[in-house]
Amino acid sequence: MIYKQTKAQKPLQLRDKNQITLPSECIPSGVKQFAYEIKDDGTTLLIPMSQVPASQLYFWTRRWQEGEKRTDEDIKAGRVTEYKNIDSMTTEMKSRRRKSHSNRSH
Repeated sequence: MIYKQTKAQKPLQLRDKNQITLPSECIPSGVKQFAYEIKDDGTTLLIPMSQVPASQLYFWTRRWQEGEKRTDEDIKAGRVTEYKNIDSMTTEMKSRRRKSHSNRSH
């Protein structure tokens, strides 16, 4: 299948061993690897891949990302409390817990 080139498209030279060199403007910062997908119409889609250490994979789970979104919304809405230090935060948390437990017993 032959495709008509648009003004936005620029030809890439296919080299020995089917290699191409992508222009730097096509490569997102920090990306060293791409996945590819061959579409039904015969075009090839390159998908930038980023390597995430196994210890950080949890961050990209749906559950964690939903929590991040809720946190961002709370911050934007001003639903945050700042503490001078860890001791004042701990005291406040313990106080809230005691109040919560006493409200349940009534």
